[in-house]
Amino acid sequence: MKKSIRLSSIELLRILSMILIMFGHSHLRIHHLPNSAVIGTDPVSSYLHIMTSCISVLGVNIFVAISGWFGIRYKKKGIALYLYQVLFILWAIYFIAIALNIADLNFNGIKTCMSFYNGYWFVMGYLGLYLISPVLNSFIENASKREIQIILLSYYIFQSYYSWLSGWYDYYDGYSIFLFGGIYLTSAYLKKYPINWMNKNSLQIWIAVILLMTTIAYFSLWKFGFAARQIRDDNPLVILASVLLVITFSKFKFQNRIVNWLAKSAFAVYLIHFNPIVYSYFMYVTKYVYTQFDGYIYSIVLTMTLLLLYLSCVLFDQIRIGSWNLLLKLIDKH
Repeated sequence: MKKSIRLSSIELLRILSMILIMFGHSHLRIHHLPNSAVIGTDPVSSYLHIMTSCISVLGVNIFVAISGWFGIRYKKKGIALYLYQVLFILWAIYFIAIALNIADLNFNGIKTCMSFYNGYWFVMGYLGLYLISPVLNSFIENASKREIQIILLSYYIFQSYYSWLSGWYDYYDGYSIFLFGGIYLTSAYLKKYPINWMNKNSLQIWIAVILLMTTIAYFSLWKFGFAARQIRDDNPLVILASVLLVITFSKFKFQNRIVNWLAKSAFAVYLIHFNPIVYSYFMYVTKYVYTQFDGYIYSIVLTMTLLLLYLSCVLFDQIRIGSWNLLLKLIDKH
C-alpha cells in the first residue's frame, strides 16, 4: 500500500492549533477577561484581548476538525500507537520527576500516568472518537446529503440547548466525545458537499465570525459581566470558525519536511506541557514573561517562548518515536 503524503498546509494548521491551546493554557489563565470597569477605561485593548480569547478557543476544535476533514482510518496499530504515545510520555515524565525528587511515587501520580486526570479529558475524548470513527465514516459515505443535514441540524439544536445555552446540566462545558463527533461530522460533510460561496470566501467569513464573537462577548462583558458563552468549545460559532480554518488551509498545497516533522508531535506537546508536573514550570515561565514585558513586546516574547517550548516537547517526543520504531522492529522479528 502506498504511504499517504501529509499535506503540509494542514500540518501547519495542526501546529497552530496546538500553539493556540498553549496560549489558552498560559496567557488566558494569567490575564483574565476584562470586566466592565476595564472595558470602560481601555476599550481598544479590552476588545483585542477578547478577540485573542475568541481565537485561542478554536485550538481543540481545529484539531478534531482536521480529523473529520481527512477521516480517521481505524486500525489496531493506530490505537496501539495512540495509547503507547500517551502512556510512554506520562510515565516517562513521572519517572524523571521521581528521579529528580520533584515528585513522589504515590497513587495520584499513578492515576495521572493512566490519564485519570481531568486535565487530560481530551485523551479519552479523542480515543472515543477514534473508536466510533468507522460508524461516522460509514454514515458520511452511505447516507444521503439530506439525511446528513437532518442529523447535523438535530445535533446542533440538541447540543446548543443541552450544553451551550441552558447550562442546566453539568456537561463539562461541552468537552466530550459528543462534541467531537459533531465537529467530525460537520467537517467531513463540508468536504464531501462543499458550499461554493463558503469555500471561496472562507477566510473572509472566518474574520467575520471572529469579529461577531468578539463583539458579542465585548458588549456582554461590558453590560452584564459575562462573555455570553462565546468563548466555549461547544459554541456553534467556534465550531464554524474552526472548520473554516481547515477549509482555508486546505487551499494551500505545499510540502515541507520540517513542518510535517513538527506537526507529527503536536499531540505530544499537549501531553507534555499540560502534565500537572510540567505545567507548574510552564506557568512559571509564562508568568515571568508576563511580569517582565508589556504591550507588543510581551506578545512577541510570549509567542517566541511558546514556540521554543513547543520545539522542546517535539525533541522530547523523539525518544518516544524511536522507542516505538524499535518495538515494531522487535515484533516483526518474532
